[in-house]
Amino acid sequence: MESVHYYYDSTFDGFLSVVFYAFERNQQVQKIEKEGAGVQDLFSETVAVPTETAKAERVWKGLVKKTSAKNARLVQLAFMSELTDVEMLLWRYLRKVFTSQHPDFYQNMLDEDVYNLMQTARKVTKEAHRFQGFVRFQQTADNIFFAPIDPEHDILPLLIQHFKSRYADQQWVIYDTRRKYGIYYDLKEVSEVQIENPEADLQTGQLNEDVKDKREDDYVALWQRYYNSVNIASRENKKQMTRLMPRRYWKYLPEKNRE
Repeated sequence: MESVHYYYDSTFDGFLSVVFYAFERNQQVQKIEKEGAGVQDLFSETVAVPTETAKAERVWKGLVKKTSAKNARLVQLAFMSELTDVEMLLWRYLRKVFTSQHPDFYQNMLDEDVYNLMQTARKVTKEAHRFQGFVRFQQTADNIFFAPIDPEHDILPLLIQHFKSRYADQQWVIYDTRRKYGIYYDLKEVSEVQIENPEADLQTGQLNEDVKDKREDDYVALWQRYYNSVNIASRENKKQMTRLMPRRYWKYLPEKNRE
């Protein structure tokens, strides 16, 4: 069986297309990487697999049938982690699921790949849940609320329903400064956006003076006063604080930007 190094376009459908391609040709997968992610492999065949939605859908439906819709969702969540070699973890897991004679294999937590899949998906959902409370909007002069975030995982899609429900009467943008794309709510629908020349300093998260609402600085001051009023110095517990709100989430919080 020949060994192959695969490349794909970084999308979930692209990854599932690789899975279909490898199974169809009965090939030994040496590596799966996003296009442009690494150096060409000199010791195995390299193949750039095009994304084919129909084939990706067949893999997805097969996974749901073999396991469950809930379990298939875990695979998608783990993919969103963007952790190093997550594609190979998912490939090993899917190969085992599709070839196992045991219908409940996907629940076997004694298997290393099953366990790691579950843990990886849990990390993604945990971070998405935390960001529901760690997003801080700034109001622009044209009444759009803008919030930069810098999550470890690609969690923007997981935030849509929460913020769409919570801020249904406001136009807003949540922008992932690490991946350079955002989600925009126009009072009706949420769409993905890319901002080529953002009117904000993406290091500090602050809107430029000429685009922010004139009251925005007052709102920031209110956040900081509120934080200072509830943070009793004599009872401050830095260890507990960083456990509940790790420092990696502080980057764009106005109440923490002076620490």
